Amino acid sequence: MTVHRGMVLIMAMVFLLVMSLLISAMLLVSQLSHKTAYAGQQQLQTTQEALAQHSAALNTLSEAAVASKRTMTTCPASYAAWSGGAIQCEIVQVDTAAYSDSKLFYAGYSSLVLKTTLIQEPD
Repeated sequence: MTVHRGMVLIMAMVFLLVMSLLISAMLLVSQLSHKTAYAGQQQLQTTQEALAQHSAALNTLSEAAVASKRTMTTCPASYAAWSGGAIQCEIVQVDTAAYSDSKLFYAGYSSLVLKTTLIQEPD
């Protein structure tokens, strides 16, 4: 009878060990799932913030946002028929970058803008 009690105790201990391993595996998967969802949310927020900054930089075209500026000798063909020397064209590159609070996520945008200026002729 004591042999059976020992066997039952061993079986109970093995059962508890297997159950605790299953539970810890489930908790680990749950924690990884939560971290993955949080990472996706952080990247989305960073991308949205970078897009808002880029849109604001394009609307204002401030000197801080302009990465490079090149003056064109002649404007593109859509302005050439009537403009002659009355319009000055510039190509402006605007770069925007945003990092998340933890510096793990990055989003950046770059745009080329054709800026036309009417040249005032002296009277």
